Amino acid sequence: MSTPRQDRGEPIALTADPKLDAALALGWEEWEQAAKGAGVGAVAGWLALRLGDLGRKRELLQPVASLLEAADAEDRALARAELAELVEEDDALADILWEGVLAHGVAAEDGDTIAEATTRLASIAEAHGDLLAAAEYHLEFLNWRRSDAHVSDPEAVETAMEEVVRLARLDGEQRFAALFEFRLASFVRLVEREDDRAAEGDWESDPTPYQSWS
Repeated sequence: MSTPRQDRGEPIALTADPKLDAALALGWEEWEQAAKGAGVGAVAGWLALRLGDLGRKRELLQPVASLLEAADAEDRALARAELAELVEEDDALADILWEGVLAHGVAAEDGDTIAEATTRLASIAEAHGDLLAAAEYHLEFLNWRRSDAHVSDPEAVETAMEEVVRLARLDGEQRFAALFEFRLASFVRLVEREDDRAAEGDWESDPTPYQSWS
């Protein structure tokens, strides 16, 4: 599962650790590697400075430690999500942390994790005015769910389709929105009939992946 990428703009502030600043622009894996090299205290201080509140360093110490010292991939993903929520006002950092959560969800074939990360990433994209990128996150989730007998809560599929419709309308793509309203109505009928396809695998008769309006 690929993920849409878009420019999040400049970091909120350059800080006293240029290695962490530089790694932030390279993605979650590079940033986490740089963070391990810097250490828990330095990373918590760096985060507090980016957030414009040095008093938050103490609050951030444990979440940072949980991320950098996690013993397995699932614990690291949970720690990423927790830290992303704490620094949500820093879009650049929250974005790469949620991308890390998404990557774990895909690797683990965890539909709930993918849906949560997708929703967060789409929200950041929309906040930056990129409605197409936001919709593409939801479309990527829907395509993932449709392939290889993947499983998710049917409600996550409905929510993703509703978001595609909403974003398409906001972007003036009325025909595309109408198409997904039809697809959503068809899916809801499957849910109401308790059809197995509502929870697992492809529910469409045509296996062609969903495309965006770009």
